Amino acid sequence: MLTRLIIIITALVISGCASFPSEKLAKVESLPDVSSYKQKPKVVIDLKLFSGKPGTENAIEIAQAQPELQRITSKVIDDAQLFADVSYDSFAQADADYVIKLHLYNHGDQGAAAVMGFLSGFTFGVIPAAATDKYTLQAEVFQNKQSLTTLENNDEMTTWIGIWFIPMMGNTPQKGFEAVFSNMVKDALNKMVAEKQIKYALLPYPLRTVS
Repeated sequence: MLTRLIIIITALVISGCASFPSEKLAKVESLPDVSSYKQKPKVVIDLKLFSGKPGTENAIEIAQAQPELQRITSKVIDDAQLFADVSYDSFAQADADYVIKLHLYNHGDQGAAAVMGFLSGFTFGVIPAAATDKYTLQAEVFQNKQSLTTLENNDEMTTWIGIWFIPMMGNTPQKGFEAVFSNMVKDALNKMVAEKQIKYALLPYPLRTVS
């Protein structure tokens, strides 16, 4: 028992992991400048993470990820100052100009990743192993419960495990995920604003018609 414990600890110490965004989605350097508008919309963000492919019944919501998703999304929105008010509370939808759905799906070849992980662990990290997380972001804009536009983008992140990646351990899975997800959110918001699916006004003016 003690020998097995020593082997496990040794494997963990001499192994390293590093995550790298695949950058299949073009990097969005900046969002549209809306600083000149006096009237910015109030929005509610419907934000969720699912494990599984979009459109499948076996996709499971990962509620534990909500705080991290909100932190990353809020940073993107706050840096660009896109909206007058942002809420993640579904009960605030009645007072919002728009509801923006951002549903992220994490999917990939888990079987191959498990085999590669076993090989790397069995060889104490000498043989590198890789697991690729594939992400799909489904985005949609609603006004008065009516869908105005739907968008979808895709990206990936590969995490390598093995002693070769000890010098790159600063590239943590958390940093990799933040880079991928924040860029996917930027891409979706950029298209929403650029295509005028989210409206602004130079003078104080109602941004929606309340029926």
